[in-house]
Amino acid sequence: MSHIPHIDMTSNHIENEVKSFLDKCFLRVGSNIIYSTLVITRLLVEAAKLHDSIKETTDKPDSDSVFKRIEHASLDLIKKAFELHIKSLFRLTGDYFKRGKIILAFDETYEEYFGRMKNAWIWGYKPKKGSTGCFKFLVLSIVKNKRRYVLGAVPVFIGYNKEQTVMEMVKFAEQFVTIKAILFDRGFYSAKLVKELEARNIGYVILVPKNKKTKKYLEQKGNTFEHIMKTRDKYNKYELKLKIKVARNVYEYDWMLLTNMEYRNTTQLVNLYKKRWNIENIFRITDKIRLRTNSTDIVAKTLLFIFALLLYNLWQWFRVEAKGITLRRFVKFMLELIDKDIAVEKPPPLTSRKIRYVISTN
Repeated sequence: MSHIPHIDMTSNHIENEVKSFLDKCFLRVGSNIIYSTLVITRLLVEAAKLHDSIKETTDKPDSDSVFKRIEHASLDLIKKAFELHIKSLFRLTGDYFKRGKIILAFDETYEEYFGRMKNAWIWGYKPKKGSTGCFKFLVLSIVKNKRRYVLGAVPVFIGYNKEQTVMEMVKFAEQFVTIKAILFDRGFYSAKLVKELEARNIGYVILVPKNKKTKKYLEQKGNTFEHIMKTRDKYNKYELKLKIKVARNVYEYDWMLLTNMEYRNTTQLVNLYKKRWNIENIFRITDKIRLRTNSTDIVAKTLLFIFALLLYNLWQWFRVEAKGITLRRFVKFMLELIDKDIAVEKPPPLTSRKIRYVISTN
C-alpha cells in the first residue's frame, strides 16, 4: 500500500497477533475442520472493516461455520487470550512504559439488545431507541499516553461484584505500568471501591454524584472538604474519612471530585479528570469496527466485542511507526497481510475417513 511506510512485517507478524488471539480463544478441534483459524480471522477482520454482521459479510465461510467455531470458546479462554495479547503488546513496546507513571480509566460500555429473552447478562438500560435492554462490558484503558491501549475488558452480569472485578483488572495492569491515578465516573462512586484503592495506595479521582449529602459542599466556602463514607465487610463496619475537591464554574460546570491526589489547584485536578473522556473516545472509535450479531450467547458477544478492541490496540501500536494511518486504513492493511498468508497456507490434511473415500472412488 503506497500510503504505508515500509515496515519489516516479517519480524513483527502483526497479523499473526489476531490469529493467535483466536487460536487461544478456541478449544482444540479436529484436523478435519473445513476452515482454518486464518480464514475465520480474515472474515472477522472483513466484517470489522465493513462494520457489519458476520452473516452479511460473506458466504464463505458462512456464519454457521463461524459460530460453530465460537462454540469452542469460553469466557475464561477469551479473557486469558486477551491477557496474553496485552503481554505480547508490551513485549513489542519494550521499555516505553517504564519512563513514567500512567493514567488509567475505567468505564462501562453497552451493546443494545432488541429481543424479548431475559437473562442475567441482559441489563434493563436501553442505549438505543427501540432496544429492550443491553449487554454491558467493563473496560480499563490507558488514557494519557501516545499508546492508549485497552488493558482489560470483561462482560458483566446483573449483580456482579464491581469492586472485586475492578481490583482484579487493576492487579493485572500493574504488571505492565506504574499507575499514577485511575479515573472513574460517578457510576463507580463506592465506599467499598475507595477502601480497596486506599488499602493499595492507588491514586484515584472519582466524579461525585450530586445529591442531598454532597450538594452542601457547593454552597460552602472553600474547595476542600472532609467527606465521610460508610462501608462494611463480613465482620466490621467502617467509616472512611475522605477528601472531596470542589471546582466551581470550571468549563461552565461545577465539579465535585473524590480524590487522594494532592492538587491545590482544582482546575488542574479537573483537567486530569477530563482525561477520562479518552476512554469514551475509544468506544466511539471502536464502534466503527464493532462486529454485530443477533446472538444472545454471551460468549459470542464477548468474543466479537473484544476482537474490535484487539484491532484497536494493534492500531495504537502500529500508528506510532506508520504515523497518520487511520484505523480504517490499518484494518485494510491487515486484510492484505492476511490474504498473503492465506495464499501460502497449506490445506488441512485429509482425515483417514476422507482417504478411504478417495481410495474407494478410485
